[in-house]
Amino acid sequence: MAQIPLRYASILLSVALLVIGNGLQQTLIGLRAGIEGYAEETVGVMMSAYFVGFVLASIHAPKVIQQVGHIRAFAAFASAASAFALCFAIFVSAPAWIVLRVLQGACYAGLIIVVESWLNASAEPGWRGRVLAIYSIVMYGAWAISQPMVALAAPSGFVLFAVVSICLSFALVPITLSRAGNPGVVLATRVGLRRLLAISQTALAGAFVMGAVVGAFFGMGPVASQQLGFSDTKTGAILSAALIGALVFQWPLGWLSDRMDRRFIILGSGLSGVILSGLLVWTLTDGNELLVIALCFLLGGALMPLYSICLAEVNDRIDESELIAAASGFVLVYGVGSAVGPFAASLVMGRIGPTGLFSFMAAALALFVAFGTLRIRQRQRTATADKQSYVATPSTSHAALPLHRHGPDRAEGEEAPR
Repeated sequence: MAQIPLRYASILLSVALLVIGNGLQQTLIGLRAGIEGYAEETVGVMMSAYFVGFVLASIHAPKVIQQVGHIRAFAAFASAASAFALCFAIFVSAPAWIVLRVLQGACYAGLIIVVESWLNASAEPGWRGRVLAIYSIVMYGAWAISQPMVALAAPSGFVLFAVVSICLSFALVPITLSRAGNPGVVLATRVGLRRLLAISQTALAGAFVMGAVVGAFFGMGPVASQQLGFSDTKTGAILSAALIGALVFQWPLGWLSDRMDRRFIILGSGLSGVILSGLLVWTLTDGNELLVIALCFLLGGALMPLYSICLAEVNDRIDESELIAAASGFVLVYGVGSAVGPFAASLVMGRIGPTGLFSFMAAALALFVAFGTLRIRQRQRTATADKQSYVATPSTSHAALPLHRHGPDRAEGEEAPR
C-alpha cells in the first residue's frame, strides 16, 4: 500500500501544472484587457467565452477521447492550449481574444476529463475518497499559487503568456510518461434538468448561482482591482486569498453540514456572501487593501465550498446508483452559471464602476437566499440517519465522480483506448 500514492503523483503533477497555467492566464487576460482599454462589457464577454467553451467541450470532448484515446487526446488538447496561450500575445484584439477564450476553455475541459478519468481508473476502492480529497487540495492549491505569479513580469509584455505556455507544455511530460494503470471511462449518462429540479431545487439553484458569482469574481476581479489602482501583486494576493479561504473552510463547513440541515448551511453561507460582498463595496471605496484581502479570504471560504455541499444535498435524496448521472448534470448547471456570471457582472460594472462586481454578487446571492428560504418552508429536511457524509468534490467534470465514496465504483460506459 505504501507505493499506491506514487501511482497518482504523475497525474497530480500534470493537474498542478495545468491549473497553474490556466489560473495565471485567466488573471493575466483580465489585467492585459484593462491595459488595452477594453470596456468592461467586452472583458465580460471574454471571461464568459471561456466557460462557453468549457461547457460545450464537457459535452462533446468525451466522444473525441473515446475515439482517439487518452494519451493522444491529452497531447492534442495540451499542445493546442499551449499554442493558444501564445496567440493571445500575438493577436491583441477583442474579437480574437473572445475566440481564443472559447478554444482555451474547450481545451482545458478536455484535459480535465482525461486526467480525472485516469485518476478514477488508477484508484483502488479503498483509496477513492482519499484520492478525490487530495485532488481537490491540489486543484485549489495550484490555483492559489498561480495568482501571485502575475507579479513575475509586466502583463503588458510577452513573458507571462510564455510562462502560461511553458506550464501547459510541461503538463504533457508527467502524464504521457505515466504508468498509472488503464485509462478510465469518459462517457457517462446525465440526469435531465427536470429530474434535478425534482431532487432539490435549492441545491440546483445554488450550483447555478455559485457558478455565476465565483465565475464573476475570478473573471472580473482582476479588472476591478486594476481600476481601483491596486498593484498586480495586490491583485494576485486578493484572488489567492479567496482560494486559500476555500481550502481552509471546505472541511469545517462540510463537517457542520453533516450534523445540520444542509440547506441551512447553504443559505447561511449565501447570506454571509451577501454581507461580505456588501462590506467589500464599502471597503473598496475606502481603499484599505489589507481589509480587502481579509474579506476576500472569508468570501472564498463562505462561497466556494458550497458546490460540494449542494451536491451532498442532492446525494442525500437519491440512490447511490444515480450519483454520477445526477452530478454530471450538476456540473453542467454550474458551468452555465459560470458562463453567465462574468458578463452579467461586467454590465453592472460598466454602469456603476468596479464596485459593481460585488454589488452584482450581493444581489445574486440575496435572490438565492430568498428563494432558498421559501423552498425550506415547502419541503421536509433529510433525516440525519439518511444523510451521506460530506465529500469535497471539484466542480470540473463528471470524470472524477466515480472517485466519490458514496457512488458506484465506475461510470457506465466503455473505457477509452490508451
